[in-house]
Order: sequence, then structure tokens, then C-alpha cells
Amino acid sequence: MLRAFVLLAALAAPLAHAAPSLGEETLPPGVSMALAQLAPQRPGVIDLYALVVAGDGTEDVFKREADAVRQVLDERLGARGRSLALVNHRSAARPQATLKSIELALNAMAKLMDRDEDILFVHLTSHGGQNHVLALNHPAGELYGVSPKYLRALLDRAAVKHRVLVISGCYSGGFIRELATDETLILTAANAVRQSYGCGNDSQITEYSRALYLKALQQTRSLREAAGIAVQLIHENERAGKVEHSYPQIRSGGAIENRLRQFEVQFKGP
Repeated sequence: MLRAFVLLAALAAPLAHAAPSLGEETLPPGVSMALAQLAPQRPGVIDLYALVVAGDGTEDVFKREADAVRQVLDERLGARGRSLALVNHRSAARPQATLKSIELALNAMAKLMDRDEDILFVHLTSHGGQNHVLALNHPAGELYGVSPKYLRALLDRAAVKHRVLVISGCYSGGFIRELATDETLILTAANAVRQSYGCGNDSQITEYSRALYLKALQQTRSLREAAGIAVQLIHENERAGKVEHSYPQIRSGGAIENRLRQFEVQFKGP
């Protein structure tokens, strides 16, 4: 099924140009080592396993965002020892974030988890297109981007029941329809037809992720509450800046709401 999507895209491409790549069949050594060091799940404890993906290696902001997001997840949501980053950056000889590496990382993390008990957290940050594909870019070669349908197929193959997905990119609301399940919380930086803000080499982190991770999750360890706070912060900032509203989206199912409530009681204090 996954290969079929890529084959169709390749057949539609002009013969004069090489098709984009899925990525190499093996992970870079540093990523493989980090995966091998991830902690196993703890029976009777709802563990959060986090995969943070920075897709566009041509701008520094996405690498900086991945570092910041992972730090917050480790410190505020107990992901330390169970978080992994795939970061594309022009300083590296080869890309870390490809469709293949995302698949390999998700499958490896799923094997460590209790797929019915634990929570899989995926944060994707990059440039998003009006076709609702999130860019994966690296100077070493052209890569396929992440589409909602492809990401859903990867997640279903990994077979982790409880999912939290954060998509930080323009037009990211276009991911919601394909990824929505009763067991999934989806947070997006914009709706399906609006741009989000904060890209560029001079930016430390995208505006939505600043609101969610650096502000909202410093006030609460509840992802549900933090999502609402972030939307309000973005709306206020955009109104003050007199820019077109991005309209971040929240889509949540009953099953993930219940699981997150159980997860959140494991923490003491704000």
C-alpha cells in the first residue's frame, strides 16, 4: 500500500527528471544508536513516546524547533529516555527525516511500547503546501514530502492505539480529515486554507510551537488545556500584529481524551 502511493507519483513525474526519494533503507548511525538507547515501556504506567521530525533542512528554524520541542516533552510530559528526533539540516551529509526513516522510527518505537496502554506523540515541523504535503528537504537530493494519507498509513502500520499528532506548518489543517480517529488528538498550526507564521533562519521557533510548547505547556501539563491556551495566544498575537489569522485547529476523540486524563494524573503540580 505505501509503495503504491510512491509508484503512482513516480509514474506521473516527467521522464527527464529523477523521481524524488523515499530515503535510504537504513537509518543514519546516530539515529540507530539513539533508537537502541530508548527506554522500554513500564507495565502499569502510561508512557509517552515522542518522535519529533524537522523536515526542511534548508532553514535553521526547524532544527531549533525540534530541539526545543523535545526538551519540553522530556521535562514537562515525562518523555525523557523515550523521545527521538529526525532532523534534516544542510550541515549533515545525508538527511535524517525521510519517509523511510519516519517509517523505521515509528515501527521501532512501537515495538518498545505497550500499544494499547502508552501514547505515541508525533511532532512534525516544516513548510506546508496548499496540496497539504509537508516538505522534506535536504541538499543531498530530492525527497518525497509527507502527505496526510501516507502518514496515516505509517501510523496504522505501527499499530499504536493512542496518538497525539502536532503538525506545525502552513495549511496543516488539511491533515485532520485523514488522520482523525477516536484515539487521536490532532493539533495543527493553521486550518486547511491558511498559512502559519514563524519560519526563516532568523526565527528561533515557529509561532504556533512557541505558543504551545514554550508558553502553554509551561502553565499546564495537560495537553488538552495547553492546546486551547495556544489557540487563544495565537489569535491574540495575530490580532495585535494585524495579520491574517492562521486559525490553529484542535481535533480530539473521546478515547484519546480519556487516555490523556489518565496520563495527566501521573504528574503532580502545574
